[in-house]
Amino acid sequence: MKSKTNPFLRLAKLTCLPVLLSGGMTLAPSIAAATPVVARDLDGDGIPNSSDPDIDNDGSPNGRDTNVDGGKARSGPYKGKNIGDRILNGDTAELDIDDDGLADDSNAELDIDGDGLADDSPAETDIDGDRKADNASSEMDIDGDALPDDSSNESDIDGDGLDDDSSSESDIDSDGLADDSSTETDIDGDGKSDDSKAETDIDGDGKSDDSIAEIDIDGDGLADAARAELDIDGDSKADDALNEDDIDGDSIKDVDDDDVDGDGESADDDEDDDGDGDDDIDDEDDDGDGADDDDDVDDD
Repeated sequence: MKSKTNPFLRLAKLTCLPVLLSGGMTLAPSIAAATPVVARDLDGDGIPNSSDPDIDNDGSPNGRDTNVDGGKARSGPYKGKNIGDRILNGDTAELDIDDDGLADDSNAELDIDGDGLADDSPAETDIDGDRKADNASSEMDIDGDALPDDSSNESDIDGDGLDDDSSSESDIDSDGLADDSSTETDIDGDGKSDDSKAETDIDGDGKSDDSIAEIDIDGDGLADAARAELDIDGDSKADDALNEDDIDGDSIKDVDDDDVDGDGESADDDEDDDGDGDDDIDDEDDDGDGADDDDDVDDD
């Protein structure tokens, strides 16, 4: 038999208004009952996964554990038992390396492998904790989100929440070297040198360097046609330097390149051949080779 509900309580529940009881007390139900948030704690040690230095309690700190969220617990309520998953950090099937409830490709995930080092910290040399240095040629997926760094679908190589082609992203591969640094030779961290013939997308934003849609080849936040952009391909050689013979970094020498600045327009149709922001008609060095056009045999 179902128990009857006190009409006063029913009224309070339905209207969420205070109800005066016979004793003179006021019943004021909460409009929205608080839902407790239970933090993930894989090993049951009372430390949430989001701040636990050894999430699976297997004795290997997260920063040195090839499977952060899975192993045999050495102590606590699960001592001697295998807990978590058996998916290695760098596996494409692993979508939340530190099991903190934030997907590895989430903008809110700031420490993918749970090692206590922010993904964009210069001290973080292995973002996804797969034991491959982020700048190693063998590291093909820096943030471990199952999208290869050179994939056209990978828009945030280092998983720091900043799109690779964002003007706010100054270190695309999070190797501690600014994209416009003279010592940064592999901007997108795909293992291909920026001046390599095999490198066709220097900043790893999915746009080919010679595409019309690519307006910032080196991903330094400066448009290739901007006057402030002095090194279009980010190879640390100024575009007008005498030793810069490939301004757009497409591995075609400028003297043989019909599209010197890599903007997708041929020299015949391009009003700014070298992409320095000056129209060719007003530019004393329209091919960007560092020599005045009046003295430049290449322009004759």
